[in-house]
Amino acid sequence: MKTDYGRLGGEALKRLEESAQGADAAQTKFLLDWLNENKDTEFGKRHGFAQINSPWEYQDKVPLFSYEDYARDIERIIDGEKNILTARDAVYFCVSSGTVSDEKYIPLTGYDLEAHYIFMYGAVFGQIRDYYKELSEKDIFGKIFQTGEFAKTYMPDGRMSGIRSSCVYQWLDENGGFDASDYCVPKEILFPETPEDKLYLKVRFALAERNITAIHGVFINRIAGVTEYILHNWELLLNDIEYGTVSVEIPEEQRRYIAGKLPPDPERAGELRRIPRENLSDGIIGKIWKNVKYILAIGGDCFSYYTGKMRGYAGDIPLHHFVYAASEGVFGLAEHVDSPDRYMLLPESVFFEFMPVGEDKRPLLMGEVEIGGKYELIVTNRSGLYRYRLGDVVRVVGRHKKAPVVKFCYRRNQVINVAGEKSNRQQLDTAVKRFAGLTRTEVVEYCVREDFSGIAPGYLFYMECRNAPRNVAGIFERCMCEANPEYRACRNTREIKPLRIEYLREGSFKRYERMLAESGREMAQSKIPHFLNTEEKKKFFAAQVMGGEEKV
Repeated sequence: MKTDYGRLGGEALKRLEESAQGADAAQTKFLLDWLNENKDTEFGKRHGFAQINSPWEYQDKVPLFSYEDYARDIERIIDGEKNILTARDAVYFCVSSGTVSDEKYIPLTGYDLEAHYIFMYGAVFGQIRDYYKELSEKDIFGKIFQTGEFAKTYMPDGRMSGIRSSCVYQWLDENGGFDASDYCVPKEILFPETPEDKLYLKVRFALAERNITAIHGVFINRIAGVTEYILHNWELLLNDIEYGTVSVEIPEEQRRYIAGKLPPDPERAGELRRIPRENLSDGIIGKIWKNVKYILAIGGDCFSYYTGKMRGYAGDIPLHHFVYAASEGVFGLAEHVDSPDRYMLLPESVFFEFMPVGEDKRPLLMGEVEIGGKYELIVTNRSGLYRYRLGDVVRVVGRHKKAPVVKFCYRRNQVINVAGEKSNRQQLDTAVKRFAGLTRTEVVEYCVREDFSGIAPGYLFYMECRNAPRNVAGIFERCMCEANPEYRACRNTREIKPLRIEYLREGSFKRYERMLAESGREMAQSKIPHFLNTEEKKKFFAAQVMGGEEKV
C-alpha cells in the first residue's frame, strides 16, 4: 500500500512547528521526563537523576562525557546487559569510525528511532508538500530514486546494526513491513543481504522509470557520483536498455536478475536518445526524468565542490539539504527547501547545551544562545548518552520561532572534509607515521589542505622531510585508506581524487613560527597548522615548496 506522504509529512511538520514555538518548555519537558524514566538505571542512580528537577541541577550533578567515558557501559550493553544507561533496550547499534583501529558503536533505542522517523523522515515530506502548495500530491509524490542501499547487518546476538542513515529503514522493515512500492528500485536491491556496490542495477531501474519525482541520498557527493556514472556510460546504458543486455562486469546473479526484471525497452531508449548530446550534463536530471520535483541530499559549504556540480546537473530542480544528524542523534532539519547550511534545531529530538567556543563557563541552554555566537554542542540523546560532547561546533544564524537555526562550522580536531570522509587529526597522524615507517623517512612536520583542481576534490599534503623520498605517493595513499575507512570508500568510488604530496624546504615550519612572532602573535598559543584553513596559511606554505610534486 502506498505511503500517504502528505499526511505523514503534515503531522510531523505540525509537531515540529509546535515544539519550535515553545522550544524552551519542550526541552525542559523532554529532559526531565527522560531523567525520570531512567532514574533507576545504573547510570541514573550513579548521578542522582531522582533528585534532579531542572536543567541547571542536571548541569550541576552530571559532568560532561565523551565516547571513551561510555565505552565500557556500551560494551556491556552489546554483551546483553540491561538497565545500564536506559530502561529501554537498545534495538540498533550505529557503527561509525572512532579511533583509527576501532569502530565506535552507539546503541539506539526505539525511542530514538521514533524521533528519526518523525523529524528526519516524515517532516521532510511535509516541507516538500509546503514548497509545492499548488501541485497535487500525485504530482509531488510519485516514484523515488533512492541512491543508497540499506544492507541488513546484525550484531552477534541478532540485534540490528549499521550506519545512521539506514537505521530507520531497517527498523521499519524489521518484520518485512516496509513498503518499497514507491521506490523505482526493487526492495531486494534496497535491502541487499550484504553491503555491496549495486550502482549499475540501481541506475538501470531508475532509467527505466519515467515517473521519478524525487532523488534521495544522504550526502550530495553520492548523487553527483551517480549522475556522473550515467553521463560517462550514456551510450552503454542506452544500448542495454534497448536490447535488454548487460555490458558491464557484474556478478552472474545480478546479471540474471536484470534479465528477468528488465526486458528490452527500445521505446524508453529512444526517448533518451532524443535528448540532445550537446551540453548533455546541463540540467541532465530534468532531461532524463521530466517530473522530478526535488533532490534530497546534505550539501552546502562542507560539500561545496559537489553542491556546485549538482546545481549544474539539477538545473531548476531544488536541492533539499534536509537534515543535520550524526550517529548520536538527529539534531536539526533544514530550515527550508533549497537553503543550505541552515538547520533549525529539534527541541524534542535531543536535549541541547551550547558551550561558547573559547570560554570556560557553564554551557548555555537553547533560550540563552545569541545569534552570531559560536558554540560546541553538548547533547543528551534518546539512547543513553548524557551531556555528551558531540565535538561539533556550530554558529547560530537565526531562529525558527524560538528554536535556534544553526550552521555547522567544523568538528573539533577534524577540519578537512571534501566528500563526507571527515579525516581527523588522529587519522592523518597515523597515516603519516605509517608512511614514515614504510619509506624509512623522517617526517619533520606536515600540513594538509583541500585540493579543488581537476575533476574531483582531493588532498594536497605539504611535508617537510629529511631526505625526502621519491615515487612514494602511492604508499601514502594506501596509508590514508588504512587510517580512514570513509576516505577509502570515497577513493573507491572516485569521489576523491588521488592525493598529492609537495615537499617543503628545510626549516619551513620554523619560519612559520618566526612569522607569527614577528606579527606580534602570542607564541604560547601557537600550534602547528596541520590543517590549512585560511588563505594566509595556504599562501605561506605554497611559497615554501621546493619542487618535485608527488602524486599517485
